[in-house]
Amino acid sequence: MFALGRVLANEHPGLKPRRIDLCPGLPPEAAARRLVPELLHDSDAEAEVTLIAEARLVPRLRPGLPPAAAPAGPARLAVRQPGQLGSLHWQPLAEPLPPPGPGEVALRIEAAGLNFRDLMWAQGLLPEETLLPGFAGPGLGMECAGVVEAVGEGVELRPGDRVFGVAPAALATHALTRAEALAPLPGGIDPAAAATVPVAFLTAVHALEELARIEPGERVLIHGGAGAVGLAALQVALAHGARVAATAGTAAKRAFLRAAGAEIALDSRDPGFADLLRAEWPDGVDIVLNSLAGEGMERSLSLLRPFGRFLELGKRDFVENRRVALRPLRRNATFFAVDVDELPRARPALAARLLAGIARRLAEGSFRPLPATEYPAAEAEAAFRTLQASGHIGKLVLRPPPAEAAERRAPALAGAARGTVVVLGGTQGFGLATARWLATQGVHHLALVSRSGAAAPGAETAVRGLAALGAAASLHACDAADPAALARCLQAIRAARPPIRGVVHAAAVFADGAAATLDPVRAATVLAAKWQVAENLDRLTAEDPLALFLLFSSATVAVGNPGQAAYVAGNAALEALARRRRAAGRPATAIAWGPIADAGVLAADATTAEVLRRRLGATPMPASEALSALPALLAAGPACLGLARLAWAEARAVLAVLEEPGFEAVRAAGAVAPDAADLRARLRAAPEAEALALLRETLAAELARILRLPAGSLAAEVPLAGLGLDSLGGMELRTALEGRLGMPVPLSAVTETLTLDLLARRIAEALRAARTEAGVMALIEAHEPMPAEPVAAPPPGKMEAA
Repeated sequence: MFALGRVLANEHPGLKPRRIDLCPGLPPEAAARRLVPELLHDSDAEAEVTLIAEARLVPRLRPGLPPAAAPAGPARLAVRQPGQLGSLHWQPLAEPLPPPGPGEVALRIEAAGLNFRDLMWAQGLLPEETLLPGFAGPGLGMECAGVVEAVGEGVELRPGDRVFGVAPAALATHALTRAEALAPLPGGIDPAAAATVPVAFLTAVHALEELARIEPGERVLIHGGAGAVGLAALQVALAHGARVAATAGTAAKRAFLRAAGAEIALDSRDPGFADLLRAEWPDGVDIVLNSLAGEGMERSLSLLRPFGRFLELGKRDFVENRRVALRPLRRNATFFAVDVDELPRARPALAARLLAGIARRLAEGSFRPLPATEYPAAEAEAAFRTLQASGHIGKLVLRPPPAEAAERRAPALAGAARGTVVVLGGTQGFGLATARWLATQGVHHLALVSRSGAAAPGAETAVRGLAALGAAASLHACDAADPAALARCLQAIRAARPPIRGVVHAAAVFADGAAATLDPVRAATVLAAKWQVAENLDRLTAEDPLALFLLFSSATVAVGNPGQAAYVAGNAALEALARRRRAAGRPATAIAWGPIADAGVLAADATTAEVLRRRLGATPMPASEALSALPALLAAGPACLGLARLAWAEARAVLAVLEEPGFEAVRAAGAVAPDAADLRARLRAAPEAEALALLRETLAAELARILRLPAGSLAAEVPLAGLGLDSLGGMELRTALEGRLGMPVPLSAVTETLTLDLLARRIAEALRAARTEAGVMALIEAHEPMPAEPVAAPPPGKMEAA
């Protein structure tokens, strides 16, 4: 009823119909007492209300889905939109890695370390040419631990050996690297612990031992001491008998450094750190291991004693080609630029020697793996945001997705794979795409049911394709809306195949039209294909040992797509059935899919796809992308979930229900947001107070996403730095806002005084300035029009006809 009511509310927005559901168990008198206030008062503007004996219930659409499962087989972490950490995802390798050539090693990666260069690359802050000279090259990941799968000619390692080291694109399930960039993993060290070692210790050993030639008793300043390189450098320096001063951004990190052996621990964010260090060591330091940029680097240079060594680890000043005063180097000081990413390529023998020495000292116990925070593959974004906020000590480590697809199956899929899965609507379209996907998930027995069965176009070819994927499929012609026919079909399947352990209902019939002109016969056909088939399946499989009962609903149920009243109602019935089965303790999940691009109705109907895009801003998803989310959806818990790409700003112009309280959560989370042109127009047209309120709402939504906090918890007057936003988070915020507003955003740095309100006022001023400039240009154009473009004269003898 509610779903059909949403369609009517969209088709007749002036009516604003309220939908009230009375629990049938309420006695008439009690029902009347509960109903009358709803009919006479609508103070809270709730459009949909369910009245039961114990409560008054109202619906809320909740944004957000569980992380999509990683693709089956070899995969690599990638960023879909540089600058937006929310677009990090695991994508299948475009093609298998080539077999290892001479001196090369193929690895299965068990754990990969996360580095600052990965964060900068994901945020679009490193030009590609900056990383091209390095061994790892442009991309995500450079250090890992894993198992050798294959070796090329001249390699001493053997398949099965456990190793750690450096590899290009190491944030992946598999990688190809050079033997010189690897070392055998000492016994007793876990892969996640080993992944903390390669880059940090290579950097520390190369910088302090090879370049700086550190000696006992020397004074060393280590910036970013609580980071991976800082802690590795602390171990190296103390092992040589040096005295260490280190910096870190929080009191807890400084306390950790003192406990780890640092003699002095200073605040790296305090511009006066150099003066504080001079107070302890008046004549300065012998070695600086630097990761500060700008003024911080210059203050550190000024601390060098005669014959001091300055080891620059940062990249920002190099990328920006910044000038540095040379005066601090005048007394025999040396400046080194350190980037161990180039070692395995430019100095492979040196890289191999250093890694072998690190492995030996790990085995001896003189080096220890770094403190590590481990993240599973599904939490890659959380790992990057932790690194962005510098909210950790030591190293962040990512576990890639399991190599075998079977390890990633949801329990329902694993259970279904032990028998036969029946797919209704399985001979064509999205149903067939689902059957293929099930085959890749280890389902070996499929029964494809449709009205046409083997007569469906391409059905026999589909069976051969499924066989190539390892699944034996049978074709069955059946009108599943007829309970007797479906009973015979299921009995035939049981007689010929393993027990039925899974059911997928992907069938549908369409008969679109306005609700006011709905024809009962056509509506009944649409409803039968959805609801009647589902009811038949529910009853006729009651004795089968089902692990999977999957119903394909539609995102149109939630929004009440106008012109599809029968289709929306039929899918809503599927969702009700899924909830009923769950309440009875039986498996069921209904997935409300958005438009699918390359399978089903839209694949053969470009006109309908364009109408959906234009009216609702609905972007069709490839079937493979949609289905890759199924394991996470099945494991998420609720009986009904949706997966769709809707441009909410465009949809709001067509769908009146999106203004109802039921959609408050997606609006508050920033999911319902105007596009850039619409938002700018609203801001320019609104009074100043309203424009500021809208800007604060937009800012809060983006900040909440970046900081992973509720938008309602972000007070307008609290400094953004106090909320945990640092310079990199500020860059991501600026990029996101410029995308939302379609204009440059005046955010150059995150200062201690910058608040949400102050930034909103700055943007409002920029908008006013742009509006004034546009007005001036319009006046100039009116009074001093630009000269017309000169028209070339025709060649002699060729004149245009009048």
